[in-house]
Amino acid sequence: MTSPVNMYEKYFKDPQREPVMVDYVRTPIGRRKGTVGRHRGDDLVVHCFQTIANRNEFDLSLIGDSIISCNSQIGDCALDIGRTSALAAHFPVSIPGMTINRQCASGAQSVMSAWQAIASGIHDAVICGGVEVQNRYPIMSDSYVFDTEQNKPVMVAPNKKILTNPEVAAKLKEYKTSFAGQINSAHDLGLHWMNKSGKTLEEFRLEVDSLSFASHQKAINTWDERAREIEPIWCPKLGDDGNPMLDENNEVAKDSRLSVLTERDEAPRPDTTMEKLASLRTIIGRKSKAFLTAGNSCPTSDGAAVQLWMTRKLAEELGLKIRASIVSYVVVGTDPILQLTGPIKAMPLALERANMTFDDMSFIEVNEAFSSVIFACCFELGIDWKDPRFNPWGGAIALGHPTGATGTRLIGTNVHQLEQSGKEFAISSMCVGLGMGAATIVRNEHPK
Repeated sequence: MTSPVNMYEKYFKDPQREPVMVDYVRTPIGRRKGTVGRHRGDDLVVHCFQTIANRNEFDLSLIGDSIISCNSQIGDCALDIGRTSALAAHFPVSIPGMTINRQCASGAQSVMSAWQAIASGIHDAVICGGVEVQNRYPIMSDSYVFDTEQNKPVMVAPNKKILTNPEVAAKLKEYKTSFAGQINSAHDLGLHWMNKSGKTLEEFRLEVDSLSFASHQKAINTWDERAREIEPIWCPKLGDDGNPMLDENNEVAKDSRLSVLTERDEAPRPDTTMEKLASLRTIIGRKSKAFLTAGNSCPTSDGAAVQLWMTRKLAEELGLKIRASIVSYVVVGTDPILQLTGPIKAMPLALERANMTFDDMSFIEVNEAFSSVIFACCFELGIDWKDPRFNPWGGAIALGHPTGATGTRLIGTNVHQLEQSGKEFAISSMCVGLGMGAATIVRNEHPK
């Protein structure tokens, strides 16, 4: 094995100030018409905050900031959810809050922002994470404003000057396509790498459907392992009027007459078969070039994930178990037209900065926003998606992708995988809307 270069040790001097992860927890990930999305988005964060506080005995006023990521910062996810969640969790009012948006990498960025605040000496402890309730506030909801003249919400389009950026204009011409949403980009990207790989459309469809089937199978078969990162949550049942059933205080009741205890991710499908996946209609593109379906794309999802980070010194003084540290983190800008190629650039850069290779990684998590993204990334990076190290507990196609929370989940999942296996290093990465990528290498502090 190569000798890793720790990012903190490279740039900072005091080993006692190194940021370390003390804890991580998430809610189950909810599906469309599931139970998790019946909660307010900020209440999902509150659930995680209170779990962290209950599991770790220390003075909460030591927390210097609350950093929560969210893509659709509207409704009950608005008003700076980092601050509102801390207050609603009954944390000390001395803890400020911040909400950030780096599209699909938002959750990873919230962790890194916490890391940066601690490493730079601004804070000694930070609670961070992310949330999304896509089944109530769909992707792009924050692009709508209410038009008083039309008396209805209207979408505000992206700034058209983006199209006159010379590099963007060149890519539009190269790929003979338009500047559109992520589904279009996943389609265009898939066709590009289908041609690059030499596969026919039928072979490519079979490949991406096989990848999706494997994701569901892994998610179903590894429930016992994955469950350890989840804190079950009471979710209201629906009354005859279709509204959530609440108690006399208008709160969710921990009572089976009014609520259901949701313990598992709701999206994995044990009944999925290759035949069912093959029968699904394509959602974009002409029939002669179409391959993308709801079955080989991630579903709309609801959920939250939270981590607690501290200086090594503070964690040791408080007697809290140090679970993990970050070896390397990178965020990069990539082609905004194909848009979803970020891991292809981010992962090698994260490994290079750490003086490591994929051979040093015991687990490799790449977010399954779309199966075509996984195919392209694996093709370019020389990774076999059938490698047992690759998304071993299933990916977003099966689990879901609550965009504000996913980056936090991937890092936390890597930590759990390392702890349960006794291994030391793992990497996670994700494609990001508007053409970006992020990658994080974590180290288990207690390898066997």
